[in-house]
Amino acid sequence: MNPALVEATRGGIVESMHRGALAIVDARGATVHTLGDTTRPVFARSAVKVLQALPLVASGAADAMALSDEELALACASHNGQAQHVATAAGMLAKVGLDDTALECGAHWPQHEVAQRELAASGRLQPPR
Repeated sequence: MNPALVEATRGGIVESMHRGALAIVDARGATVHTLGDTTRPVFARSAVKVLQALPLVASGAADAMALSDEELALACASHNGQAQHVATAAGMLAKVGLDDTALECGAHWPQHEVAQRELAASGRLQPPR
């Protein structure tokens, strides 16, 4: 089992504890220090979205597409299906001549309760992709 790396406290009482593993490497990629099971596969998902969006900016694509602050923020994060986020994502796709059919991620109901109700009330059987 991986060691506890972080404890969140409230009023001096440990409210939650988070286990994990870490590896520190030097500029050449040589391991300097490890803690926990660093060979176990990791599915970072949302934790690295900002790193996944970095090439969008570094390549000049964000400037070429004239992405707004809202669009860049969405590229760096998850959203819960609120209408403004869906519209922002659709606008980003439109800037490159695509629509939601180009997305390969699965569609699911919004996690945001109000957005769930709005989608259900719209009569669409499936959430927008």
